[in-house]
Amino acid sequence: MALLLLRLPYLIGSEPLVYETNWLLIGEALNSGKVLYKDLISPIAPLSAWIYMGVEFIFGKSILALQILSLLLVTYQFSLFNNIMLRNKAYNENSYIPALVYALMMFSFYDFFTLSPALISLTFILLVLDNIYLRIENKLQDATILKTGIFMGLAVLFYLPSIFFLLATLLSFALLTSLVVRRYLLFLYGFIFPIAVVLIYFYWQEGIEAVYTQWIEFNFLDSVAPIIDLKSILIIAIFPTIIFVIALYKTFSATRFTNYQLRVQQVMFIMFLAAVGSWWISELQAPFELIVFIPSFAFFIIHLIFQFKKKVRAEIFTLVFSILILTITYSIYYQNNYVHHFGNFNELISKKSIYEEKIEGKSVMILGGHTDMYQTAGKIGTRFYHPLLSEVVLNEMSEKEQLIALYDDIQKHQPEIILDFLEIFNKYESKILVKNFEYHQKSKILYIKKDIKLADQNL
Repeated sequence: MALLLLRLPYLIGSEPLVYETNWLLIGEALNSGKVLYKDLISPIAPLSAWIYMGVEFIFGKSILALQILSLLLVTYQFSLFNNIMLRNKAYNENSYIPALVYALMMFSFYDFFTLSPALISLTFILLVLDNIYLRIENKLQDATILKTGIFMGLAVLFYLPSIFFLLATLLSFALLTSLVVRRYLLFLYGFIFPIAVVLIYFYWQEGIEAVYTQWIEFNFLDSVAPIIDLKSILIIAIFPTIIFVIALYKTFSATRFTNYQLRVQQVMFIMFLAAVGSWWISELQAPFELIVFIPSFAFFIIHLIFQFKKKVRAEIFTLVFSILILTITYSIYYQNNYVHHFGNFNELISKKSIYEEKIEGKSVMILGGHTDMYQTAGKIGTRFYHPLLSEVVLNEMSEKEQLIALYDDIQKHQPEIILDFLEIFNKYESKILVKNFEYHQKSKILYIKKDIKLADQNL
């Protein structure tokens, strides 16, 4: 209930974020019969896309639904985190402080309040973390090792940068446990199994090559396109990071821990390094992708709280920490403080387009524009959905291959309106749009079918 009340100002008054709009548009497109990657070019992880498909099917393009589902998932996560820490005796005291700090860290920025791929993936990473601790205590059976691999595979299928947590898990097993080769193979089999099932599905849909080029190759090999600048990220992260560094120093310099607790701390530090790698290769390097740092930050900050010798000081620190986290987040959200002028947080908000009324309710192809331009469209009338990835795909083709690909795409989807920000059709206009499909060119980038009337003829 407290979590809901603290998020309530955002739930009531928030505007759609760019990626919220994008996720629900993907869900809508998949519900219309498109096959991910094959019929809709996007670097999103497959299981995340199918989650948004389900959300859009049940709730429509409801941003509030994403936020409520996020609230429920975070509630489960901080309960799980608290249980993991208590069950594995990570601290010298038993309390609900781990749940409190984890929940507070989830207020580090307001885009943590939505159902993101990183948030869903983090749930499975926490389950993996629990099993690593069980292995340190030699309480892990073969079935649990297999399950750990499956959890890790699901985490990656929801959010590809989570692959770094696979490396962190293997490193933890190697350095801190005496896992035999057979169990490593069992873990890897569990990891591969859900991925293999998904790949079989795309093979059946004749889209296996598209899975590699769009989901794996693009995320790993193509350049990152940050949605906001580094200065904005620093504004968000600077306060929690300072507290984390202090907590890290205080924890590793303390001498009153058991050997088991020291191993638990080493695992969490390895998980912190995995989070750094995960964020570094993330497509947008958006604030919500910082969410993978939450378990390691929370873990060490909790240690800092427990190291206060007087309970009243620990309570004062926790209160001040809570107030500052909430104040920073909502100050940025309401744009009412001096710090806001140093960041470009408005880039996170879905923007209205001058073409909004013209494309409302119609089948639209947009090449090179922002995905949130499809908000008012009747449907996505192309497979070239993701602007950056679509441009990469088209640029890898020869002129003849581009011509064939665009011809086939228009013939299949029959878009009523085309917005060509890449100006590709300036080269092919006479060959494709006028001769074969009877489009009128209304401006440098706008093409409409001859039998379509726009809401506004002042073009």
